[in-house]
Amino acid sequence: MVTIGSRSFLRETYDLVIAGASFAGLLAAREAARLGASVLVIDAQAIGSGQTSACATTLGALQALGMTGTVQQVHREMIIHLEPAFGRRNDPLTFRLPYPFATFDYGQLCRNLAADGVAAGVEFARARVTGYEASEVVTDRGRVRGKLTIDAAGWRAPLATSIAPAHVRRDHLSCGLEAEVPQPHRSPASGLHFWAGHGTIWPGYAWAFPAGAVTRLGVLAFPETGGPFSASGSPKIGTMGTVNGASVGLRKALDRFMDGPGADFWSPDGGPPWRRSDTAPTSGRHLHGGFIPCSPRQPVVGEVICVGDAAGHCFGLTAEGIRAAMTFAVRAGQLAGGVGSGRWSASDARAMYWRFATMRRPYFILLNWLQRWLATLGDTGIRLYSEAARPGPIFWFLMAQYRWAADPVPLLRIPA
Repeated sequence: MVTIGSRSFLRETYDLVIAGASFAGLLAAREAARLGASVLVIDAQAIGSGQTSACATTLGALQALGMTGTVQQVHREMIIHLEPAFGRRNDPLTFRLPYPFATFDYGQLCRNLAADGVAAGVEFARARVTGYEASEVVTDRGRVRGKLTIDAAGWRAPLATSIAPAHVRRDHLSCGLEAEVPQPHRSPASGLHFWAGHGTIWPGYAWAFPAGAVTRLGVLAFPETGGPFSASGSPKIGTMGTVNGASVGLRKALDRFMDGPGADFWSPDGGPPWRRSDTAPTSGRHLHGGFIPCSPRQPVVGEVICVGDAAGHCFGLTAEGIRAAMTFAVRAGQLAGGVGSGRWSASDARAMYWRFATMRRPYFILLNWLQRWLATLGDTGIRLYSEAARPGPIFWFLMAQYRWAADPVPLLRIPA
């Protein structure tokens, strides 16, 4: 087991200093250290303790990272359940995925990446990052300098926002909440399931991602406005990026989903599927979630490279951020390795990262636009949009573009 130490920083200056020890920060650290860079990773939390997502990505990405041991279940289909506010429910739409996705164990993935990093020489320090000043990372345990600095500390981006306070737009944040519960052992599900429409949380969606013995059920509210509640009574996101009713509103929406359309996908004890009762499904359960920045931010702020949620590297509409975080983390780590070896300067590395991110930025903007446009549709429009993407050639073309925008596999196959 790898833990973050409590000792002081061993050096005053490292080739790379990273704020954040989730998979983006850990992956950037591993890639840089494997290329010979001296790396320090700083986080206030224990490694693997901060899960906020449904933890699904392409199987190919996990294979390329050497992390197949974290896979819990492989999925080859996506199923869209349309939930209109009124009238009869439509039959689910099944989409055959052109490449498999996999749900994985977040904690194990982080611990494995950290172990790889330690083997390559990465150092860890447990401290709270408070900002960036005079080319130094400022923490509650002192300051440390990196030739290159990465902010991978989540949507709050503490390093970037200390330089540019407007870096975080709260009105661009979606918000999600999820429960991890047992699957019914006699009827386990497969495929990635989504529920959309004015009969569920809207604008947004609900999901069920089977993951071996468990399944992850969640709800996501987009930041688009248009009234406090949908026709079903589900909460919407306000202009400041907070749910009306805060987490209470999302929890109620999650209870309605787990008590309704999602009931067949989970069991309180692994036995028969849940059946409606007077007890709220989430009562007494640990829930996780948080804000999701589905609009791209500046990839470089001053001397700081931003990766993952800190850079807004989550796709609009789908809210997938894991694969994007992995992709940009790999590239940032490779560039940091070049700084450590003297192959290029830190300013050159930042410029190369900027170009890498900027080339992919239009696709993130496109999906953010689609998210905002879809939020204006009624149930008929949602159904027509979903059916239009269903034919095999169209769907496979769309999925090819979706993978291109953030795919760590090619980066891991070529020299830095």
